[in-house]
Amino acid sequence: MPDFVPEKVGQVSVACKSLCLWVLALEHYHDVYKMVKPKQKTVDEAKEALKMAQENLQEKQASLAKIQDHLQVLQQQYNDSVAQREALRERKVLTTLRLKRASILITALADEKIRWADSMEELEGKLLGIVGDTLVSAGSIAYLGPFTAPYRRDMVARWVEWCHLSQIPVSENYTIIKAMVDPNTVRKWQSEGLPQDNHSTENAVFVKKGHHWPLMIDPQGQAVKWITEMEGAALKVVQADDPNYMRTMERAIRIGEPVLLQNVTEHLDPALNPILLKELIHRGGQDLIKIGDTEIEFNENFRLYMTSNMPNPHYLPAVCIKVTVINFTVTFEGLQDQLLSFVVKQERPVLEQQRGELLESIARDVTQLREFEDKSLSLLQKSEGHILDDQDLVETLQTSKKMSEEILHRVEESEVTQKKIEIARQKYLPVATRGAVLYFVLADLAYIDVMYQFSLPWFQGMFSTCIDVTSSLSESSSPIRPSSSSRPLSGRIRPPSSRNSPELQSRASTPSQHSTASATRPQSGTDFYTHLKKMIDNLTESIYKVVSKGLFAAHQLVFSFMLCTSIMRSNSNTVDKTAELGVITSLEWKAFLQGHVFASMMDPETEAKHDGLTAMQRLEASAGIGTGSASSSRKSSASSIRTTGSTIIVKSTPPKWITESSWKQCQYLSASIDAFSSLCMYILQNRDQWSAFAKSGNVYQTMSTKYDSAEETKGDSASESSKLGIFKWEKLGPFHKILLIKILRPEQLTSAVRLFVEELMGAKFLSTGSFDLKEIFAESSAKHPLIFLLSPGVDPTAELMRFAKETRGSTLHVDMISLGRGQGPKAEELISKAQILKGRWVFLQNCHLAASFMPRLQTIVDSFSKPNYDLDPQFRLWLSSKPDPCFPVSILQTGFKMTVEPPKGLKANLHLAVTSRRSTESWEDSAPGPAWKNMLFGLYFFNAIITERKKYGRLGWNIPYEFTMSDLEVSVEMLKMMLSENPEVPWEALLYLTGEVAYGGRVTDTWDRRLLDSILNKFYTPKALDPSYTYSCDKLYHPLPSSFSIDDVRVYVEGLPESDSPIIFGMDDNAEKAYRESQAKELIDTLLIVQPRLTTQMGTGRSNDDIVLEITTEILRQLPESVEEVDEVDNDAKAAESQKSHKISAFMNYGGGGFGTGGNKKKEEKVTKEEKPEDSQQAASALVTVLRQEIDRFDKLLGVIHSTVKLLTLAVKGEIVMSDQLEEMYTAILNQRVPKTWQQAAYESCKPLGSWTLDLQQRVDFMCKWSDQIANAAERRLKEKAAAAQGQTLPDIEDLDSLREQPRSFWLAAFFFPQGFTMAVLQNHARREGLSVDSLTFDFKVMTSPYDTEETLADVKQKINVKEVAYKGSTPPTEGVLVFGLFLDGARFDPLTHSLQDSRPEERFCRVPEIHFIPVQTSVTAPEASEVGSRTSTPMVKKTSVSEKSSERGKEMYECPLYRTSSRAGTLSSTGHSTNFVTAVNIPTEYPADTWITRGVALLCQLDD
Repeated sequence: MPDFVPEKVGQVSVACKSLCLWVLALEHYHDVYKMVKPKQKTVDEAKEALKMAQENLQEKQASLAKIQDHLQVLQQQYNDSVAQREALRERKVLTTLRLKRASILITALADEKIRWADSMEELEGKLLGIVGDTLVSAGSIAYLGPFTAPYRRDMVARWVEWCHLSQIPVSENYTIIKAMVDPNTVRKWQSEGLPQDNHSTENAVFVKKGHHWPLMIDPQGQAVKWITEMEGAALKVVQADDPNYMRTMERAIRIGEPVLLQNVTEHLDPALNPILLKELIHRGGQDLIKIGDTEIEFNENFRLYMTSNMPNPHYLPAVCIKVTVINFTVTFEGLQDQLLSFVVKQERPVLEQQRGELLESIARDVTQLREFEDKSLSLLQKSEGHILDDQDLVETLQTSKKMSEEILHRVEESEVTQKKIEIARQKYLPVATRGAVLYFVLADLAYIDVMYQFSLPWFQGMFSTCIDVTSSLSESSSPIRPSSSSRPLSGRIRPPSSRNSPELQSRASTPSQHSTASATRPQSGTDFYTHLKKMIDNLTESIYKVVSKGLFAAHQLVFSFMLCTSIMRSNSNTVDKTAELGVITSLEWKAFLQGHVFASMMDPETEAKHDGLTAMQRLEASAGIGTGSASSSRKSSASSIRTTGSTIIVKSTPPKWITESSWKQCQYLSASIDAFSSLCMYILQNRDQWSAFAKSGNVYQTMSTKYDSAEETKGDSASESSKLGIFKWEKLGPFHKILLIKILRPEQLTSAVRLFVEELMGAKFLSTGSFDLKEIFAESSAKHPLIFLLSPGVDPTAELMRFAKETRGSTLHVDMISLGRGQGPKAEELISKAQILKGRWVFLQNCHLAASFMPRLQTIVDSFSKPNYDLDPQFRLWLSSKPDPCFPVSILQTGFKMTVEPPKGLKANLHLAVTSRRSTESWEDSAPGPAWKNMLFGLYFFNAIITERKKYGRLGWNIPYEFTMSDLEVSVEMLKMMLSENPEVPWEALLYLTGEVAYGGRVTDTWDRRLLDSILNKFYTPKALDPSYTYSCDKLYHPLPSSFSIDDVRVYVEGLPESDSPIIFGMDDNAEKAYRESQAKELIDTLLIVQPRLTTQMGTGRSNDDIVLEITTEILRQLPESVEEVDEVDNDAKAAESQKSHKISAFMNYGGGGFGTGGNKKKEEKVTKEEKPEDSQQAASALVTVLRQEIDRFDKLLGVIHSTVKLLTLAVKGEIVMSDQLEEMYTAILNQRVPKTWQQAAYESCKPLGSWTLDLQQRVDFMCKWSDQIANAAERRLKEKAAAAQGQTLPDIEDLDSLREQPRSFWLAAFFFPQGFTMAVLQNHARREGLSVDSLTFDFKVMTSPYDTEETLADVKQKINVKEVAYKGSTPPTEGVLVFGLFLDGARFDPLTHSLQDSRPEERFCRVPEIHFIPVQTSVTAPEASEVGSRTSTPMVKKTSVSEKSSERGKEMYECPLYRTSSRAGTLSSTGHSTNFVTAVNIPTEYPADTWITRGVALLCQLDD
């Protein structure tokens, strides 16, 4: 039905549509069912079939599973077999590789096994000694930095020995270098500029390993050089005197950069304390440091180095605990090696180049070898798994093996080659040794004068130039200088007349090339050693010429002697075929410098063994006591006898001309030096020979010839001396002769040293260096200042201005300024302007007066040498300064030094006066009148006399005065004016104006002014106008005729002798001898300045500490702790204390008087002498007060001695810190000097320590005995009163001397303040007579006794028994006091004529008999007109004495000053006199007083020894 569709039916009815859809669905279902039914049936059949098939399949699958399981088992078995086969194949390959690698390893490590075994053994040894090594190394780093190499070695040896004794193991042959650093590191340091000696390597260890920042003592700049190269461009260099250096420091701390702080002084900037102490603050995981008020971050990479250019700074303990002080001063071995490189580089440059390359190759190879070893060990350590599977390790070891073999082969070859090179280099070692000796001599000069500065770079440049013999021999001029950057030329200004010397020739400024010359230089055989000798001689002479010209004249001979003896001392340590000067051993040198110290420390056995007496003489002397036999006279000439209990001591007695100290030194020489064996015996037995020695005018020349004794030919008269023979002094070495002359004839030492130097080195080493400004200027440059080293009384300004005018025609280009307060900025401004303007010179005078400006001046001068600094070539900077530590060392080292000194000798002084331009103009002036030329020349002579007189020291002037040319010029002008304005010569006015104004203004001492007037009276006198008048008794010096022209005067002056006779100065031969002895002492003292501390003792093995402790123990044994304890030795403790208390009580209650009369004066005037009770007189005695004050002073001194000695003992033992005061005391005791601490509490004295101690002991005994007398007298008086009250009388005392209440005669030298003693005597007399003390003075009477003969008075060596003289004998005088123990200096008292007489030859000092000091009343009177010409500085007085007039009233009296010590000079007291001056004693004389005034005669309380 086509219309039966849902859509059409739905159009009719919706319900029908649904039915239609249902019907259609049923129809479709029917159709489908009919089609599906058969298929379902088929499906059911198929399912049945499927089920049957599945069941069959399951059966088949089960069978298959069984088969597969079996197959899998088989496959697994197969796989296992294949895997096993592959594993075996791989194992075969691996085993093959391992076998190969094992073979490689065995081969590569075969040699290492031995080395590692050795290393293990070494490490085990180090491990055993690690405790001791660590202990000694820590101590070395902490304490040994400041010390020298020998002291370090000694200390390490002591520490190692102590470790052994304490059972602390230490490695064998321990050194801090082996213990703390490996050789490769050392080689690296040395390649960076560190010197190759062990001392410098130790210093590098201290720098690197020290806990504190290093402070290096580096005067030669070696540490700076090393640090600069080691740190490279990152290093920040700052100066300690730069006010802004802390900014650089702070920046470096933040960033972690190294800083080098240079020129550190002895006092560190407090701002450095946080850095030095490393005061870090840990906050927030950061390290901070607080500098000032600012906290900044601290970078752990920051490093601080500090250096000081001071050669011997003294850092306080407060500084040493903050830093590691390290002594980087160049050592002899280090400098020797450096100079050897210079020599070889110049003589055999290829060899030195080869050596340098070889050392670099060795260092590089060893470093590379070490790197390979380290890499191998690192790979072995880091290897994981089987070691044979590490292919990289095996390859590295294989490569290392090959490289190691190559490197070891190269190293072995290099070492062999190096040995050959070193053998070749060692041939030139004598040249390097001489150079090192010369440098250390130059370095020692800085201790003599701070202006003698020579840098190491300058010396190295001079060394390189001077050893070039081929170029130097072709030049006849003085030595070639190194490059201008380091050439401090030096010299002295000479007068124009001496500027044409052939020595003054120009010097080449650059060294010649050596490469071509080295090929022709000999390298072996005789010619080679001749060549070496030429090099050494040229070097020595060149250095001497350059350096000597910059030294003061007083140090010229010292330098020559130091040069000669230093070379000889170095010869004792080396074997040198070129050495010709001989050898000086260490013992001989110490005996020369400090023989008196060694001699004083000889033990009694050694001293007795070498006293010069034979066994027979000793027996004869012992048996001849009191026998008066004929042999006793012969015996007494060589021996003396003294008894101690039952013991007889026989001592030798040397000839009179040998002092006790000299005799002890002779004994020391005899005991310690073979050349002087039996010296004392020769002296005692061969008196004729040694008498000739004592009288010889040239001892050195005398000892060079054999002594020919006429006694040797006498048969019967031959004595024991003929058996002994004569002393063969001609066989002594040159230095042995000097040593003997120094001991026995010290006045001849200076001349002997000249002959010594001339004999060994030639006269050319005695020439005085001098040249003019023209030569100096020609060799100078704008970069280097020209420095005048000034002497007192000399001004180079006139000479410089004259030279400036000669050079430029005027002086307008010279700008001068005298430095002082506030002048520094002006000087800097002048220098700045001079560099802008062309051709300017700047002269800065008196730099020593501007210490604060010197650092700025150093900066300015240093800037001249900076690169690209624009400096006018014509600019010159002139400087003048007296020797002063404030003057910059760097300027002295680079500048041109010129010493400016006054002329020496009468002839030179007169020559300077008559050759000046002003003298030429003045001489021909006729306006002053006919007396003009005569008096002008007399004035010149007077100026020369008073200027040169100071060479006689204390005999010349009490205080040395520096008279200048301005004094002479002013006097000449005054003389000209007075003669022009007056028709007659106004003598009185001239004497006053010249003696009191022009010259007298400089004279501060009263007695020096008297001397000045006395000398002037010889020239300003009417007698001088007499043609026959002479200035000296030998008529050599006399006024010149008025007809003489100035040229005639100069001819006369040129004809005068070079050496001055003592006669012209009013002196005698003893004064000349004293002058020469002072020269010798000055020479020895100067040499001692540069010597290290005394370190050894003659053959006893005692150390310095032992010697000091022994001396101090002996001092404490000799000296009591107070004056009251002197007599307590023989009593027990209780009795002694009781006696002491009683004595003090009686003494203190005894006297109540003082120096003045006080309020009792009027009462005392009303009481006559007869009415005064005796007790009242003694109670008012001023002498008791003086005694009490003296005892207090002695007690204070003794207390200081005992307390300081105890502290020193503790310090020496290490129980307390050795302070500066104790160290000075230690050195003084070691050198037999009185320590300064004791001097400050003691009386004035010039004695050495031994004599000073004995003298103090005698003084204390004198004062103790006096106080005992007063106490005993007071006690006796009290007992007498008590007995009288009871009607009894005390028994008489046999010893009447004990009843005295004061000494019979006073030892004036015993007083601290002898002026107080003399005033007390006047005080007592004033009280007794009712007079004013101011109206009293002393009259003097010399009290000779039968024992006062010429011989006894001349024997000043004989000790005085003070107690015997002072407290025994006749009753003391009723008026005044007796004084004993005085000495005359420059004259003698003749007991026959009872007057002053000339001293006997060789006897400068003489004893004086007792002098009676008699108080007398004075009245001032006006001087008579006739006495005006011979004025004195003291008022004329008329003395009225209550005692009888002395018998010497008819004789002329010499007012002789009395001094406490021979130094005479002291501080000016309120009395107008020196504190050394006691009083003036009038002594009778048969000669005019001017004779003794010009001779400097004085009384002394004590001698120097």
